[in-house]
Amino acid sequence: MSDEGAMLSPYRVLDLTDERGHFAGKLLADLGADVIKVEPLEGDAARRRPPFVDDVPGPERSLRWLAWNVNKRSVTVDLSDAAGRARFLRLGESADVVLESFAPGQMEQLGLGYEALSEVNPGLILVSISPFGQSGPYRDYRATDIVFWAMSGNMSISGEASAPPAQISDDYQSFLHAGGDAVIGALIALTQRHLTGRGQHVDLSIQEATSRGLYQVTGSWDMTGRNLDRRERPTVGGADLPWTWECRDGHVIWLCPAGPGSMQRLSGFLDWVDEIGEGGELRAVDWEHLPLEEMTNEDWEPLGRLFADLFMSRTKRELYDAATTYDFLLYPSATSADTLANAQLQARGLWRDVEHPELGRRIRLPGAIALGDGPIPEETRCAPALGADNDEVFGRLGAGSARQNGVDSAALEAKPLAGIKIADFGWFMVGPLTIKPFSDYGADVVHVESTARLDSLRIVGPFQDDVPDRERCGDYAQVRTGGRAINVDLRTEAGMTIARRLVEWADVVFNNFSAGAMERMGLGPEAVRELNPDAIVLSCSGQGQDGPHANGKGGGGHYAALAGFNELTGWPEDEPGYLSAYTDFIAPRFNVPLLLAALDHRRRTGEGRYLDVSQFEAAVHWLTPSLLDYSVNDRVMNRNGNRQPDAAPHGAYRCSGDRWCAIAVSTDEEWRSFCEAIDAPALADDPRFATLGDRKTNEDELDRVVGQWTIERDAYEVMGRLQAHGVAAGVVQTGEDVLEHDPQLRHRNFYQRLDHPALGTYRAPQASFRLSDAPCELQRARLLGEDTYEVLSEWLGYRDAEIERFALDGALQ
Repeated sequence: MSDEGAMLSPYRVLDLTDERGHFAGKLLADLGADVIKVEPLEGDAARRRPPFVDDVPGPERSLRWLAWNVNKRSVTVDLSDAAGRARFLRLGESADVVLESFAPGQMEQLGLGYEALSEVNPGLILVSISPFGQSGPYRDYRATDIVFWAMSGNMSISGEASAPPAQISDDYQSFLHAGGDAVIGALIALTQRHLTGRGQHVDLSIQEATSRGLYQVTGSWDMTGRNLDRRERPTVGGADLPWTWECRDGHVIWLCPAGPGSMQRLSGFLDWVDEIGEGGELRAVDWEHLPLEEMTNEDWEPLGRLFADLFMSRTKRELYDAATTYDFLLYPSATSADTLANAQLQARGLWRDVEHPELGRRIRLPGAIALGDGPIPEETRCAPALGADNDEVFGRLGAGSARQNGVDSAALEAKPLAGIKIADFGWFMVGPLTIKPFSDYGADVVHVESTARLDSLRIVGPFQDDVPDRERCGDYAQVRTGGRAINVDLRTEAGMTIARRLVEWADVVFNNFSAGAMERMGLGPEAVRELNPDAIVLSCSGQGQDGPHANGKGGGGHYAALAGFNELTGWPEDEPGYLSAYTDFIAPRFNVPLLLAALDHRRRTGEGRYLDVSQFEAAVHWLTPSLLDYSVNDRVMNRNGNRQPDAAPHGAYRCSGDRWCAIAVSTDEEWRSFCEAIDAPALADDPRFATLGDRKTNEDELDRVVGQWTIERDAYEVMGRLQAHGVAAGVVQTGEDVLEHDPQLRHRNFYQRLDHPALGTYRAPQASFRLSDAPCELQRARLLGEDTYEVLSEWLGYRDAEIERFALDGALQ
């Protein structure tokens, strides 16, 4: 049962999903909903997926199951039986949300589609999570995580240029993107239900959810007509500068600053090497005037050797401690062992030792997804045993959430989030990705910038036609759809006067500044509470608002390494991979549900809330299975290219024209289908490959056989032929492919064309879900300060004379 004081405690969720939707149910449970996992009599298939506790299979021992099903209850229902389906419909009478991940059309075939469910419960919200959506040319395509990674475009820039494109070895990531988006869709639909009195169907595409972390790839194509590719290192002039450095016990990430302004960024590093007595040669370099444009690898080599020797003589812990003490941007490429020992996570109480009743032992799991007024969730319960709650749940059929009776058809004309007011002090990528669903679905959003402190996303590129300009950045235009933009210089007293008025106006006050920044401006959570006691405040910083490393600088690429993603990306014989700012796309999947849940709670109780979200902790949650494998089995998961323990062939295979296609064969039946697809049926009985165990034993030879077939064919031909035989396959798509050629994305109008005064026509993605009662129609990104006068006069109530005085005082620049 849910905690009665939790934000979503009044709501009941029926979770029919397989592993593709488990995170959605977990997140709703963490937010306080009563989530009931509805399983077949033999149990969810995830219970049979490795790794297992002590490597002993069993329905209560799968670490994947334990990771993504905490805080849920479990019942068993046979949906293949008429009596079982009738029982499920009885459950649906008292439910608010149903999550399902069956193949498109299968719920209808069972008599459990949206129309049938809404007949027994007009207020019910059905969330369908499918590979490519409920309609379109790819709707029946089969897919696994690697196929989503390929078809979304992410794989085209993942891995080293000298090797095949690589997925993250923890092969759950696309399902986590989808699960977070599914919760967002469900909570937006729930918000609209309070206005209209009726539920609706939420149709989510995992391909689209995974594509929403792809802004630089699509932005580069849309702005410049160039596809990004896999690159091994950042380039300055003609030199390839390392991002990853080997040290005594692993690797760290650090990018050497050079050129104008570099001394300021290098000062802490040089102070440290002076302190340890190794700074002489490095101090002698004129960093400010290095001829960057002329540098070659030969020029860089003697400098690089100095750094390499320095790092190799020290451990990750020693180097990270130095970076923390001397304030320079170096982070460890953490393993699961490092993450579990991380001092910041321990100080903030992330870990919870949860009793496993079936095993008679405790297992360590990440706990809170947010702190602030209190941890959310307050407690963590172990994933349920199969059917553990049958008696309690079926004994109370019909009890649960109160049903809404009337339907207000007029309310359907309004957007679901209309009337919600947001003061947005966010910036770069986490900020706009958190706020975008609100502006896209009708909230009144005011984004605060100034010429003195631009949102840095405006100035990083890619720029339209490669012309740098703050109004020509493709990334900014894609993620800042809708809302209003005002210029307010928060360094001035007049600017702070406006900011305080904005806080008084808002329902939500959001920022993703570094820890303590809002307090230093006089807009910390206590100050906001004095101005607006009902406000919901969410601060999303790198490592949270407290703890020994809270004040450390960094970005999404640093936190990806610190959480452990780099160690899980790439090939075992190579250095850890580089995922760029990957965690920038994780944190919003927590921020948005937290805000929507807090708004729902405030609607019922009148209570505001302060939410402290750590981008680093959000990323750690997404690696729970590998952390469990270490804490339970003392095994450190490592990167393994594209290989997975329960599938073969499984990888990205080179096709003609230097293109690639991801292929995943999970069962012996699929292997026979694969052999038929390539016109080699006899291969199915080849003793080297006849069973999954055989194929894993001979995987190198298997990959050569598959590669010999794919290299002679077009990548789309490979995908089409294999999919026609029921084998999961997907082209490793580029930015050009997803924007110009993907028929499924075009069918679902995922990328919408918008007209912009500086960019002309450009494309931006809508949500990865479609609400049956609320289409998503994007609005273009705003120019810097474009709406300042309108917001100050019409929304904040300032008179013209006051606005003129603000301008004279320098507050509006």
